[in-house]
Amino acid sequence: MGQPEPARTALEKAAAATGEFPWKDEAKRRLALLTGDNSAATNLPPAELEKIAKETSNDPIALIRVGTAYEKQGAADKAAGAYQRAFQANPRLPEAAVKLAQVNVGPLKNNAKALEYARKARDLAPTDPHITATIGQIAYEAGNFSWAYSLLQESARQIPDDPGIAYTLAWAAYSLGNVTEAQQAMQRVIDKPNATNQQPDAKRFLAMIQLDSDDKDPTPSDGEVNKILATDPNYVPASMARADIELRRGDAKSAATIYTGILQKFPDFAPAQKRLAAIYAEDPANLDRGYELASKARRTLPDDPVLASTLGTLSYGRKEYARAVQLLEDTDRKKPLDGKSLFYLGMAHLQLGHRAEGKQALERALSGGLPGALAAQAKGKIAELEKTSPSR
Repeated sequence: MGQPEPARTALEKAAAATGEFPWKDEAKRRLALLTGDNSAATNLPPAELEKIAKETSNDPIALIRVGTAYEKQGAADKAAGAYQRAFQANPRLPEAAVKLAQVNVGPLKNNAKALEYARKARDLAPTDPHITATIGQIAYEAGNFSWAYSLLQESARQIPDDPGIAYTLAWAAYSLGNVTEAQQAMQRVIDKPNATNQQPDAKRFLAMIQLDSDDKDPTPSDGEVNKILATDPNYVPASMARADIELRRGDAKSAATIYTGILQKFPDFAPAQKRLAAIYAEDPANLDRGYELASKARRTLPDDPVLASTLGTLSYGRKEYARAVQLLEDTDRKKPLDGKSLFYLGMAHLQLGHRAEGKQALERALSGGLPGALAAQAKGKIAELEKTSPSR
């Protein structure tokens, strides 16, 4: 029934019973199988473990040990077969379902089957925080980031001092664009003295995340970013910094390629959606795609002024002038708009017949600095408004 502690207690009493009984050897064998991966029994070759499993009427615990032995040998298919037999022997054994999920998400690379068994394990042990954390890890590795995030949040609330859970939660939160929560969780890993395995990456993670900022230039860290990506080309925090460096050097095409790759790994990663939407706002051919990305990112980053400004610019390009005015004015109240955003605010006002507001925004845009073509257009509109002013 997947209850090893009461089983161990009973078997220990049986094995220690005074006198010789025909069931004592079997009790000792089964007890050995419950003592963990370092016991003599669990280090037996798979063939010996298979023999024990058959002698004990397909004991599911013995079959799980068989599967573990096969995994150590790199025989993932045989391991899955043993775990499947254990699950068939007792379909209410969470450990068997978890093992099947792990071997499928790992060496067998079958994410669909991994998630199937992960859900079964969740149904069998909905209140066990350790199993919940393991299922969260499996869901993350299988690409179901939202479920992983929910499971790991739940587990972290129940076991707040476990650095392994905090580490995985940080990555799950980050995959969805919840960067602040990811930083907080990873900081907990660094603060734990027993987190020696996770601490090096936790420090690297936090260092790279700090480079992704609207107000900070990551270019001085170019060498460090390249070093990380040379060893792990898919390390998203470093990829975000790399893309930002490309943008600041004026290479929007390279940056867009990096952001697109990040979104293939983390489809709901709001920071990459935000940055790519800003690039597409400058490309008439990609306005609709940019608008879609910005709208998705805003669900995660509802108070981000840079994102709101980008969405306002995209709305103007789509001729949604009232929406553009709303977004840009809301942003301007939180953080003064740059010259280009003020230009689109002014032009949107004019499209709606708001002459005074449009002229004022265009004058502010010119004061804030505009590229040549936009500056000429703004000056032309202001001159036209003054020429046709009712006061004249």
